[in-house]
Amino acid sequence: MRVSDSQRHTSFVQNVEQRLSNLQRIEQELGTGRSIFSPSEDVQNSRQALLSHSEIAMNEQYQRNIENGQGYVAAADGKLNAIIELLNEVDALALSADNDHMTEQDRQYAAQELNNKLESLMSYANASFGDRYIFGGFGTTTPPFEAVRDEDGLITSAAATTSGLGGRILRTIDRGEDVAINVNGDRLFQPQGSAGTTEDLFYVIAQLRDTIANDNTPPEGQEDTLSNDALRGQLDVIRERITQEQTYLGSLGQRLEDKLSELKELAVTWTDRLETAQGVEMTDLVSRLAVEEGVYNSLLAIQSRILNTSLIDYIG
Repeated sequence: MRVSDSQRHTSFVQNVEQRLSNLQRIEQELGTGRSIFSPSEDVQNSRQALLSHSEIAMNEQYQRNIENGQGYVAAADGKLNAIIELLNEVDALALSADNDHMTEQDRQYAAQELNNKLESLMSYANASFGDRYIFGGFGTTTPPFEAVRDEDGLITSAAATTSGLGGRILRTIDRGEDVAINVNGDRLFQPQGSAGTTEDLFYVIAQLRDTIANDNTPPEGQEDTLSNDALRGQLDVIRERITQEQTYLGSLGQRLEDKLSELKELAVTWTDRLETAQGVEMTDLVSRLAVEEGVYNSLLAIQSRILNTSLIDYIG
């Protein structure tokens, strides 16, 4: 069957266009490092690529959650260290005021210093991390404690401003693995129902201040509970309570660090799987590029000869 010039021309143009399309695809693969651009091109590898993308995205979210948790834990631990140091200073002041050689004026000075410590404690209890109050439990946008003052402006007690002080703030750090990144403000400072008792840290320091200001003499009839010695004993109990929370934060910080390292290693694995599923083999790609360029250039050379021959025939 005779092939017309028009058919040969059409076939030739289609071949050139196909080679151009192949070259553009190779350039696209080289530029993106990907060999799959539509699931239909490779169903099995596309599924693996989609799974890898999903796992990488979740991994990144878990890492963000951990890093946020680490910031929260570090902030809380820093404040607890400051509070423990403050309690040590309170204990030292109270012990020195319990000395028989202290004068009444000396004890007044000690009481003033204890009042300063109480003001500092209130500041620590209402400390924030970013726009959230560290010890506020669920109520992280409201200062957890409010000072109650007498007519002279001295703190006599503290009132919890929210019922959520005992709430836990959770972060998901892996599938089915949630951790509480905060410590409870009520357990640290004022266990629920203990306001105005010797379980209440604000109350204990305020009573120490007042007892020492009264020449180290507790209110009549309350010698067993509000004496200098009794209050310092209760201070030890509260300090141990806070130390236990520090221990929790320490173990939590290590857990978060270990989990972050694990996730970073897993991210590398999933990234490798993604590159394998949708990536390109550079050796094969370079070989394909050379073949396509060679064929394309040959077609252009053939076209040039055909045009030259046709022109000569036309002139002749």
